[in-house]
Amino acid sequence: MTERSGRRRAIAAITGVLGAGLILSTGAVDVSARPVVLQQADVVIDAAASPVGDGLGSNPTVSGDGRFVVFQGLPGLANDEFAAADSAEDSRKTTIYITDRESGITTEVAIVPPGLRPGNSVSPVISGDGCTVVTVTEMALDVFQDDDTGDRWDVYRLRLPHCDAVNGWELVSTRTDGSALARDDVRSDDPPAVSRNGTVIAYSHPATQLLDNQEVSTITLVDLASPVGSPERSVVVAGMPISAPDTQFVHEGLDQPALSDYGRFVAFRSDASSTDAVAGWGTGVTPGGPATSQVYVWDREQPDPFLAVRLVSARPDGSPTTAGASEPSLSRDGRIIAFTSADAGLVPAVFPVCSDGCPTQIYRLDRDIDENGWLDEASRTSMTLVSGETGSEPLIAGSAPSSQPSLSADGQLIAFVSKAPNLQLIKASGGGEPTDGDLLVADAHLGTLRRVALTADGVHPAVAAHSHPQISDTGRTTVFDTLAAAQLLPGEVQAGRQVVAMSVEPTLSLADADLGTTLVGLESDEWYVAVVNNGPTSFTPSLVTVSDGHFDVNLDASTCSLGASVPPGGDCTVRLSFTPSSARSFSATLTVGEEGFQAVSVSSRLTGAGGEPTLRTDPAGADLGFVDVGKSSPEFQFDVQNISLVPSSVAEVRVTGAHASDFAVTSNSCAGHPLNPRATCGVGITFTPTDAGRRTALIEIVTPSGQYTTMVAAGDAQYAPELVLIVDEIEAGREFLAGGSGYPPNTAISVVFGDGAGETVTTTTNADGSFFMIVPVALNERGGDRTIVVQTSDGTVASTPVDVIEETNNMIGLPGFGLGG
Repeated sequence: MTERSGRRRAIAAITGVLGAGLILSTGAVDVSARPVVLQQADVVIDAAASPVGDGLGSNPTVSGDGRFVVFQGLPGLANDEFAAADSAEDSRKTTIYITDRESGITTEVAIVPPGLRPGNSVSPVISGDGCTVVTVTEMALDVFQDDDTGDRWDVYRLRLPHCDAVNGWELVSTRTDGSALARDDVRSDDPPAVSRNGTVIAYSHPATQLLDNQEVSTITLVDLASPVGSPERSVVVAGMPISAPDTQFVHEGLDQPALSDYGRFVAFRSDASSTDAVAGWGTGVTPGGPATSQVYVWDREQPDPFLAVRLVSARPDGSPTTAGASEPSLSRDGRIIAFTSADAGLVPAVFPVCSDGCPTQIYRLDRDIDENGWLDEASRTSMTLVSGETGSEPLIAGSAPSSQPSLSADGQLIAFVSKAPNLQLIKASGGGEPTDGDLLVADAHLGTLRRVALTADGVHPAVAAHSHPQISDTGRTTVFDTLAAAQLLPGEVQAGRQVVAMSVEPTLSLADADLGTTLVGLESDEWYVAVVNNGPTSFTPSLVTVSDGHFDVNLDASTCSLGASVPPGGDCTVRLSFTPSSARSFSATLTVGEEGFQAVSVSSRLTGAGGEPTLRTDPAGADLGFVDVGKSSPEFQFDVQNISLVPSSVAEVRVTGAHASDFAVTSNSCAGHPLNPRATCGVGITFTPTDAGRRTALIEIVTPSGQYTTMVAAGDAQYAPELVLIVDEIEAGREFLAGGSGYPPNTAISVVFGDGAGETVTTTTNADGSFFMIVPVALNERGGDRTIVVQTSDGTVASTPVDVIEETNNMIGLPGFGLGG
């Protein structure tokens, strides 16, 4: 058989699998495309990256609204009008900056005061309200309380000028001997934690004044709202033993504090038995080795010492993890806690086979799945694995370490760093430092996992060299430090570790609403419309406006006006009514939006008419669910009732609105029949989407005299691509045939090996979203079990396994030829 005839048979076979409607487009193959690695788009995003500051930096944190970012960096990076000490005299290695992302101005805040000895400042944290910066510094920023002796490290707080603050740096870490002088021994490698309003601060330090033991850490919680000298102002967290370690294990004590919204809950890492009313020291695996640390949470409002501290990192039977836990992160209300552990017994899943040093995973504990508002021993809890393959059954854990979790305000979104290559369909190339990795955000409710760090074109993943992620309240902004800034930002970028902010807006939908015919001068029944958040980040609406006074919004009953978070997959409602002033048509624009930095909004059209109402639909709206593009939903039927006092009939059923072509009337028992008062008839509709996303339409039921009523129809659509290869094996140095369907029409697609090796081959789908292409494979392509991935730039993706047969007489391949390197 000739090669040409073999191709023809392969084409026929693919056409048979994918359907006779396939249009071949072999001429669109591009074998000179540049190398590319693609993201697995469980959630498709349009992300915008922006630099933070004007130079090298690390360890960022972000305010709740995403506007302010603080980070540590080299002196001399600020672009504001203030200047640090002369660089020739400045011996510091690190200082603290704040960037206002609205103005683009970066300001150094840890400036060396005149006449004082310079010192480094590290581990900055900004409060959720964006008004307070807390840092650990060597400098004596309070000359009256800080004698600038000892190890010099102390915690200071600064209230920021944009919050009308007038005072300078305030010493936080004071001694407990009554002198109120600086401790000078705060741990500079463990960032402090700060409450949302900046008044409660937790930090770790050696337990010298408690145990006279330099080797063990403890955590002090400072409530700056309490008067200086009061016993409530500075306390050691509950769960700390009162005596020095006396076990066969090496202890580190308590560290890694995290705070809830206003500091009621304090999460921390501890190798003590911190849940005991009188805490003792814990145990480990091997005598002489380290004691095993766990994650605990302390409820400061719980008076019972037996209930105040609870174990977070617990196995299903309530016992502590055997491999330990660390890096706690809290939601604003303290209900959700994320942490890191290498224990494979916390949840049912398939974990990597390992005998020693198993990879750490990210876990999420919901402490109140009953949602009864009580975070106590009566609440039911639920532990889930975050760092797992989405859609796998059973759940497959990451094959390499994941770490550094950061929660959104509601705890639904979790950003973390991972070295696991199996968490995304396309692998990002490794690099950077030991704590670096790929940057991912998981959605605990929707079960999705998206890559954050994409290159400037918004498609390809950057080198996995990212660390220290922090996300804003809504998850819309993710800040992190990275060695791959040049791949994320446009233009020339300075080499070295830099701080980058990635912003992703939510995709919102709000259906048009037609309130039908209403008696002139009388208020209609109350209707409601829903704002649906399709993600990938949260929406916090508080403003609801309508452009015409004939339409009235019931703000008290509208959940979209409460300022409450609408997470991905959630919705809020607007309650409204219509009062026509004359017998004519009316229209208005309804807008639902946020306030503040990077606020987003969504609008729709409202219509109605004054006249004699005749008909009513039941229900007045329906969601026809998720449907693949090009497929049809089951028929949905609704009733039409004559609510007038005289007989009538249905003259027309028409479909209007934003996506009218996606909905069709498929049955109509109202046609050709009179409709007596209080009588009903039925109309059936189906949903056949032509594109992905939220789709809406209005089904209008019209009488012969022109009075009408409506039913709001909605549905969600998704592409379900299919990829077909004729063979299970492909040979290096030869071509193979690939075909697919179910992609967006007339859209560029890329073919790449799933491990990211080699170059990309591209083509364009035809008008029905299918494609066919001949794909060359490099002569020196690596053999073995591989995965072929075909993906669009918007994230529609399909893959299939394939066995690559190496060329036994391997000659040097031609660079840049097809798949391979």
